[in-house]
Amino acid sequence: MQVPSQLDPRERAIVSILKREREAQNLSAAKLARTLGIGRNTIPNLERDEARPTLWVILKMCDGLGLDLAEVVRRAQEQER
Repeated sequence: MQVPSQLDPRERAIVSILKREREAQNLSAAKLARTLGIGRNTIPNLERDEARPTLWVILKMCDGLGLDLAEVVRRAQEQER
């Protein structure tokens, strides 16, 4: 059985980009979740492929990390090639 976010490689690529950026900024998943006002397990669950990202969470993570959503999507598309 596949884990939820592995059903779409684009979702996985977006989460992977967000995780790398979070780590580059030396932010723990718990601290970012607290800052964004989302559940403390949301980010770790996404990063472990235990949940599928919603657009709302992706937008909040982009905002919290200072990223442009369009740029993240473009980078994810490049990873697919």
